[in-house]
Amino acid sequence: MRRVIAFAVLLSVFVLSGCSYASGIDDVLNTAQKEGKVVMLELGSVGCIPCEQMRPVMEKLRTNYKGKLEVIFVDVRKDKKNGRRFGVAMIPTQVFLDQDGKEFHRHIGFFGYDEIVPVLKKAGI
Repeated sequence: MRRVIAFAVLLSVFVLSGCSYASGIDDVLNTAQKEGKVVMLELGSVGCIPCEQMRPVMEKLRTNYKGKLEVIFVDVRKDKKNGRRFGVAMIPTQVFLDQDGKEFHRHIGFFGYDEIVPVLKKAGI
C-alpha cells in the first residue's frame, strides 16, 4: 500500500511539474521561445519543503499566465546535468528566461506569487 501511495505522489508531481522529461527540457524551452513565451524554471526537488511550497505558486502562475508563461519544474536531484547547466547552488532556485531564452531574473528560496508578478511585468507580461 505504501508503494502505491508513493507511486501516486510521484506520478502527480511529475504530471503537475509542467516539464516532460520524455521530450527533454530543451524541446520545451525551444517550443516556448518559438511561441514567444517567457519561461520560469523552478529548479528544486521533490521532498524539499520550500520546493513543495512552490507547487501552488507554480499552478497559480500556469493558470493566470496561460499562453504567456511556461512554468517548468526540474528536479535537480534527478537531473543533475540541468542543475549544473542553470547554476543551481541552493534549492529552490527560480530562473526566468525572456522570449529570446535569455535569463533576466534569478531568485533563490521560496518566491511568493505576489513577488513574482512584478518580475513578469519586467518581461512585458
